[in-house]
Amino acid sequence: MTRSDDKRSHLSMLMRVIAVLFAFTLVAAACGGDDDDSTSTSDEPADQPADEAADEPADEPADEPADEPADEPAAEDPYDAAFNELLAAAQEEGECTIYSSNNGDNLNIIADVVEDAYGIDVTMVRMVDGDTIARIDVELETDTAGADLVIMASKSWVNDNIGNYLDPTASPEIAGLGEYNAEVYVKDNYFEVGAAVLTFAWNTDLVPDGISDIDELLDPAFADGKVGLIDVAIAPVIVDFYLWVEETYGEEYLPSLAAQEPRIYPSSFPTGEALIAGEIYATIFATPSQLVPAAAEGAPVDFGFSTKGAWGAKYFGLIPRTAANPACAALVANYMLTAEGQETLMGAAGTVVPTPSSFILNENVRDQDLAAQQPGPVAEYNAKWDEWFR
Repeated sequence: MTRSDDKRSHLSMLMRVIAVLFAFTLVAAACGGDDDDSTSTSDEPADQPADEAADEPADEPADEPADEPADEPAAEDPYDAAFNELLAAAQEEGECTIYSSNNGDNLNIIADVVEDAYGIDVTMVRMVDGDTIARIDVELETDTAGADLVIMASKSWVNDNIGNYLDPTASPEIAGLGEYNAEVYVKDNYFEVGAAVLTFAWNTDLVPDGISDIDELLDPAFADGKVGLIDVAIAPVIVDFYLWVEETYGEEYLPSLAAQEPRIYPSSFPTGEALIAGEIYATIFATPSQLVPAAAEGAPVDFGFSTKGAWGAKYFGLIPRTAANPACAALVANYMLTAEGQETLMGAAGTVVPTPSSFILNENVRDQDLAAQQPGPVAEYNAKWDEWFR
C-alpha cells in the first residue's frame, strides 16, 4: 500500500507524541506517584529504574557500618578476667593448706575438685576451732607460714584478729562479681562461708516414734547416757549455743538434762557418728549436713526443727597474713562460695547462695553474742556448765 508524504509526516509526528506520553507515564509510575494498582504493559522499563534507585544507595552505607563492629574483639567478662588472673597466680604457687572445722569428708571433696580442675595440690586440715586457734596464734606470733586459708565459727577470735588478714578480693566471688552477695557477707577482709545449722536428732531404730522437741529428752526413757551433748569447752561459739538453749527452753532445762547423765562429745561430727551407730538415742546438737547423706545411704537417723527456732554457727573465712599461697587460698575460697561449692561444703545447712538442699540463707541465721564469747564470760560459763555435766 502506498501513502502520500503528508500522511506519512503526520503519522510520524503522532507516533512521536504517543511515545513521549508513554515514556512520561512510565517515569511517573517508577517514581511512585499515587497508590495506583495499575501496572505497565512492559515490565523491564518499569522495574529497572526502581531497582537501581533502591539498591545503589542502600547497599553501600549498610555494608560498611555492619562490618566495622564485627571486626572488633568482644570484651572479656569481668568475672572471667578476674578468675583467669587468679587461676594463673594460683597455678604458679601450685599448692595451699586449709584449716577448717567443716565436715572432713566435704572438705576432701572440695580439695579433689580443685586439684582435678586446676592441677593444684590442696591439703585440708580438719580441726575444731579450739585447735585451729591455738595453731594459728603460734603462726601469727612467729611469722611462720602454715595455713593459707582458715575457716572457723569463732567470730570473737575472728574479730579480735582483723589486722592479721590479707585482702581476699582476688576471688571474683568475694569481689562481688558473681552470685555471692559480697555487700552482705564480706567484712573487714574476712567473709562468711556458710552456717552449720544445729538441731535435735534421733536414731530411728531406737526412737521409732521420733521426737518433736528437745524438752522430750527430759523423759526418764532418755536417762543413763542415751543423750549426746557437745562439750562447751571446745570453742567459745558453743557457749552461744548453750545460752540460746537457756533463753529458748528456760534456765532449768540444762540442769534437768544434766540429771539424765548424757554423754559428752568433742564436736557435732562424733556426736552424729555415735547417733548413727546407736551409741546414743538422741542429741540436741546435730548437723543436718552430716545426717542427710548418712540417711540417704541407709543410716537410721532423722532430725527435726523446733517451732521455737534453730541455732546456727556461722563459718568465717580469712587468709592470714602469714599465708605463703594467698592466690591458691583465694581460688579455693572462690569455689567454696559458688552454688556448686556450697552444695558440697555446706549441704543441708545454711548457705551464702541458694542451693537445692540448703535450709536457710546465712543472712537469716542468728548472729552470735560476742560479748559472751570473751575470755572472762567464757571461763565463767564453762565453770557453771562443768558443775552441771561433769
